[in-house]
Amino acid sequence: MSDVPHSAFRVPRSAVDRRGFLKLGLAAGAGALLRGAPAGAGADRSRVAVATGAKLFADDHTLRAESVRQVVDAAVASAMGETNPAEAWKRLVRPNDKVGIKVSCLAGERLSTRIEVVQAIAAAVADAGVPGNRIIVWDRYRNDLVRARYPASDSSRFLCLGNDFCDYEEQLTMQGEIGSRVSRFATELCSVIINVPVFKDHDLAGVSLSLKSAFGAIHNPNKYHFANLQQAIADVNRVACLRRKTVIHICDATFGCYNGGPTPAPRWIERLGTVYASRDPVALDAVAWQKIEELRKAHNLETLVGTKRDPRHIALAAQAAIGTNDPAKIDVAKVEA
Repeated sequence: MSDVPHSAFRVPRSAVDRRGFLKLGLAAGAGALLRGAPAGAGADRSRVAVATGAKLFADDHTLRAESVRQVVDAAVASAMGETNPAEAWKRLVRPNDKVGIKVSCLAGERLSTRIEVVQAIAAAVADAGVPGNRIIVWDRYRNDLVRARYPASDSSRFLCLGNDFCDYEEQLTMQGEIGSRVSRFATELCSVIINVPVFKDHDLAGVSLSLKSAFGAIHNPNKYHFANLQQAIADVNRVACLRRKTVIHICDATFGCYNGGPTPAPRWIERLGTVYASRDPVALDAVAWQKIEELRKAHNLETLVGTKRDPRHIALAAQAAIGTNDPAKIDVAKVEA
């Protein structure tokens, strides 16, 4: 748990009156359509930062807020090719943005995007000039956020909301295997998205990292968890608003699982003390996948390919030009914070 109590930054629920929020969000979203933001790092090479911190943990389960901020800043600065984290964040967000921080909270407190990581990201975004009422932490359901220790009431640092608050677009978005209603956080209410998945394997997809996280932005992800799952993951990442607005992917690997995901038993969860960051979700997932394989080997487990869980969506996303999975085109930058 963070050393900053949740009660220190709660504000009245009236701060997120749904009608007023939607009006504010629509105005913010309109400007984003003109600006856009590439999700990848460029046609030639992609950079994946892998940041660790020696002082990240206060004990086996507690993260130090100050150290988390240092590790997150180091990862983002390296991913952006900057020496100054403040300059890196200013390239990602602007004061008039409405910033959506997309988290992954399916597994509850056991293995969700850690609130300490989100607090660090929100603080960096605020330091770049974005006020707290324009920073929205979101996932499919508000209750999932609450179970993962996010504040039950709303925060002066950020708003904590689910798709069940803002709902989905009425019309279906068709993209390859996908026929879904997309979250209004992605289509209208946020001008910028920061994707913050968790480091974990997945019982069907092989891994659940940056690319799989996009399933949290559609109304019917369960429909795609069997037939054509791998192609569906690649296709949802082709949805225009997600590609255009997602400016960086920050994978929370402070804790992670290498087997039994996405809701693993405690025995499969390992303290890793790492944060990955990249503009390219395909490159990040390719690098993190190899780390999962290393952990599986260290614990005498078969490879994901051997268990018929080859995460083919990574290659399929590369074929769709979402990013690259070619090791020769990926620069992995290891950073100590």
